[in-house]
Amino acid sequence: IGYVEGKNPDKYFVFCAHYDHLGTLGKDAYFPGAQDNASGTAMVLDLAAYYAKHQPQYTMVFMLFFGEEAGLLGSSYYVEHPLFPLNQIVMGVNLDMVGTGDEGITVVNLAEEKYADIFWLLNGINTEHGDNKYFETIKQRKAAANSDHYSFNRKDVRFIFIYTMGPGTYYHNVKDKYETLSFKGYGSLFGLLTKFVERYE
Repeated sequence: IGYVEGKNPDKYFVFCAHYDHLGTLGKDAYFPGAQDNASGTAMVLDLAAYYAKHQPQYTMVFMLFFGEEAGLLGSSYYVEHPLFPLNQIVMGVNLDMVGTGDEGITVVNLAEEKYADIFWLLNGINTEHGDNKYFETIKQRKAAANSDHYSFNRKDVRFIFIYTMGPGTYYHNVKDKYETLSFKGYGSLFGLLTKFVERYE
C-alpha cells in the first residue's frame, strides 16, 4: 500500500488490484496470470507513478492485494484492519484483467441505481470528443462479488470494478500469457481514469 497526499488530504481515492494468480494445478498445468492479474497490478503502478508527479485533489491510495483467487482474502483482511477510516474513501476503482480493450470495458456496479452518477461521469468523459472516444463501449454490469471491490462494497464504500473486453483474454487458462494480450485499451483506460479522478466530486 502506498499513497500520494492530495490537496484535500483527508479524503481518499483508492486504486487497487490483486497480484496473485492461480499458480499451478498438479505437476503440469501452470497459469501465468498475465491478464489475471499482472495487467491490473501494472496499471495501479502506472497510476502511482503518474500521481507522484501530478498532485491530485484527493489523497491517492494504491493497494495491491494477495489472495483474491482464494476468496478475496487480502482485501477482506484490509477492510477489517484499515489504515485510515473507510468512511473517508470517496471512491475506489478495482482493476482486474485490463490487458485488452479492443471491444471496450465492463464496469461492475455501474448498472446499480446508486452508481448512476458514476455512469454519467464516465460516459460523459468517454464521449466528450465525439467520435474520438476512449472506448466504443462502456458496458454496465450489476453488483457482483467477483473481485476485491466487493470487500469494500460490503462495508458501504463506493467502489467499482473495471475490466477490459476483447480477444486474448484467457480467463483462468494456461494460455494467459503476455504474448496473448493486445493492450489496445490500456492507454485509453489510463486516460479515462485520470480524467475521472480529476472530475470526480
